[in-house]
Amino acid sequence: MKMYSKLVRTFLLSGEMPKSEKAKKKNFYITLGIIATVFIFIPCFILMTFLVAAATSGIKEEILNNMAYAGNIGNALLLVIQFICIFSMIFGFNIILNTFYFSGDIEHILPLPIKPKLLISSKFMAVLISESLMEFLFLIAAFLGFLIIEGVSISTALMSLIGIITLPILPLVYCGIIALLIMRFTKLIKNKNNMLTLVMLGIIIIVGMIAIGYLNNDSITEFIPLLAQGKVGFLDIMNIIFPSTYFLVTAITANNIFAFIMYLLINVFAYLIFMALADEIYIPGVKRISSNAMDNKTQLSETLKKAEKSSYVKTYIEKELKILVRTPSFFSNCILSNLLWPIIIILIYLIQGQDNVIFEFVNHYKQGEALGLLVVFIAIFAISAILTTANSIASSSISREGHHLPFMKYIPVEYKTQLNIKALISIIISFGFNFIYLLIICYFLEATFMDFIVFTVVSLLSCIFFTYLGIYLDTVNPKLVWEDELNALRGNENTFFSMAISMIIAVVLGGGIYYLNKVVLIPLSILKGMLIILLLMASILIYYKVMSKGIKNIEEIEI
Repeated sequence: MKMYSKLVRTFLLSGEMPKSEKAKKKNFYITLGIIATVFIFIPCFILMTFLVAAATSGIKEEILNNMAYAGNIGNALLLVIQFICIFSMIFGFNIILNTFYFSGDIEHILPLPIKPKLLISSKFMAVLISESLMEFLFLIAAFLGFLIIEGVSISTALMSLIGIITLPILPLVYCGIIALLIMRFTKLIKNKNNMLTLVMLGIIIIVGMIAIGYLNNDSITEFIPLLAQGKVGFLDIMNIIFPSTYFLVTAITANNIFAFIMYLLINVFAYLIFMALADEIYIPGVKRISSNAMDNKTQLSETLKKAEKSSYVKTYIEKELKILVRTPSFFSNCILSNLLWPIIIILIYLIQGQDNVIFEFVNHYKQGEALGLLVVFIAIFAISAILTTANSIASSSISREGHHLPFMKYIPVEYKTQLNIKALISIIISFGFNFIYLLIICYFLEATFMDFIVFTVVSLLSCIFFTYLGIYLDTVNPKLVWEDELNALRGNENTFFSMAISMIIAVVLGGGIYYLNKVVLIPLSILKGMLIILLLMASILIYYKVMSKGIKNIEEIEI
């Protein structure tokens, strides 16, 4: 047990930013840590609690009209935790695969007298703890939202607490079993880059399941009644894939101890199967990876022979793009993550049922009502800001260099050029997704061409400003000590800080625009121009900040 706890602690520390790096900017991290808590974690917690509470309240009203539906009181909670399990699997597979097979500690630990079962168990526990912290936050909020409506007892509170801690086990066990089987019995993943196909497949499966659940409902506005009736096909499918979620919700809603025991047994049984497989096939899978290393060296030498002289700007752009696209950790977290926002919005839209706030403001906008026009305009700015900061392309631009930072320092290319290229890549990707979403939004809003142009300009300027802001934050204290690419993003607080700042700015500007329009009575057309000018000036200021102080920060980094 002592060895197990030491291994878990070691693997946990390997994913964090070293204390020596944090100590350099202690006040910086304390300040932005408070900002991130207030403007990211707390709002997310409140939003999730509200959504589950509102949906549960709607189901409860339906049950009062027909007591035959009483057993479905927990379906809103069930729906939310099933979505959390899905996302846990999508992101968990990437993490499990990197931690089990591609982390830098493999070659150092394998020669030690440690049993494969102990090694894989400690790695699994480290992943469960480090990668489920945000998941725990959402789960606490979801259960709290349900218990606020249904009431709480000592037994339901205790079962909820144990459920929150143990719910991520089954999705991660699935990821672990899939990784073990693939690495042992197939050649699908000769290296990390081949995992892109699997990640894409996972995203397609998610979207497909959501589409099935949506098409199963005759009317989107009747979603809450259908939840109350238990006629949502998505729940039936996910109850088969994640049976533990059904038993946990049943245990809490009916205060059923037997159902809770079944929930625990499912998790224990799945974990034991995973451990048995790991004990037999983990080491052979690792050996196959080692044998592929020589093939990679051969491919590298062949690539160098084919290298041709080209423009350094073009080459640097290609280098940045290839790092993001060909590295699974960066690809899934920086690029594919942009595809999750429509799914989240659809989920929020569905849960609200008949009293749909989004649908209400869409109607206000179509009818030309002042409130609808104002809210949509503020929402476009806020969404563009959050999308740009959430994908972490800009806020990890220096951290992604890692131990290759000397390349950035010593190549005959000015820091100004390198930073602008990094910014350009972030803007292309971030605004590319923003623009696609703008087209879809404007189509459903039936927006005028002039509004579309204004929305596009606001979105682009937001993207530019928050891109350079993210780059600046990453120059202040980048996370350069990491063994695999995933650790360049894990434990790197700069992304959270960037998101927190974007939320603060969105709230301040959004609230200011609302106040000036509703209280001071400044026309919205003038406020649109004022916001565009303000974003343009802010973009210029942050650009010069990066080109001066940001470059100085990079020059001061010791290598």
